[in-house]
Amino acid sequence: MALVVTFVVLVFGREVSHSAHQETSARLSENLSFAQLATTLLTQENAFDTNLASLLTTGTHLTRGNFSVRLSELTQELSSWRDLATPITTPVLSPDLNVMLANDTLTRVGDYDVILAYVAQALSLPGPSVSPTAPSLATAQSSLLATAATWGNERHLLDQAPGQVTLAALSHVSAGLNVPQYVQTLAAAPSLAATRSIVIAAIQVQPAPFPSPVQSLVLAPTTTMQVQVSVSNLRVILQPVTLSMVFTPLAGAAQQVSATQTLSPLTSFAFDSHTFSVFPGEKGTLSVTVNGVPASTGLLHSRTYAVSVSASAIG
Repeated sequence: MALVVTFVVLVFGREVSHSAHQETSARLSENLSFAQLATTLLTQENAFDTNLASLLTTGTHLTRGNFSVRLSELTQELSSWRDLATPITTPVLSPDLNVMLANDTLTRVGDYDVILAYVAQALSLPGPSVSPTAPSLATAQSSLLATAATWGNERHLLDQAPGQVTLAALSHVSAGLNVPQYVQTLAAAPSLAATRSIVIAAIQVQPAPFPSPVQSLVLAPTTTMQVQVSVSNLRVILQPVTLSMVFTPLAGAAQQVSATQTLSPLTSFAFDSHTFSVFPGEKGTLSVTVNGVPASTGLLHSRTYAVSVSASAIG
């Protein structure tokens, strides 16, 4: 009986040891895989912090175009962190350091969004969209400092686990900067000065006008005149523009339509076409005006056409 009991104990001990070894091997593999992904993410986050701080403190030597590109690159990089943070949450480690890093990263994405949006708005450049309930600039910077401090403790949680993983700390240089002061300096830099310029790129009229003198539109007999206007933003600046079209017949009430659109830097936009009511034999004028919002010297751009709708087919 004693021999049987001893045998059973030995077999049970061997199975427990084997299971423990398998579990240790699995945890080792999971921990090392996580460490590889986490190192990539942490390296990106710290490089981002350095690059953002550099842009804020030394960006005055850049042209407005180059500054806009750098700002856009930082905005796009933040989006990539979301894609990196999601996969590292599974499988959940013990302790769950991967979940902690993912949560910290997503919090920091929102905080950095606030800083980039603040810079972009001050310089009238494209930036990340933030919700009305987003934290203030000061709160976002405090949050960055808090997550860096929290992660400073969390990163050691796998020191004694299989693989003995110790991950890099999070830098927080940009969180400690006086961002409003640096942004004020950037906005005052001549090389980053915002200038505005918009033009009417094209005007399309349907039915297509007959060949006619400049600033004249001679149309075939019709009861409608459809007009579409394209505008171009010629500067590196977010440019709100208002389009106004007015058809004023020689007799009768004027027809007017307006629309507003914000153009990204160095882009063009075609407003929706608008249909004016006309009749065969009608004459009048069509005025097309594009104005900046806010208005600026030399920003008003307009064209005026004499409109003549034929009473019968031209032969």
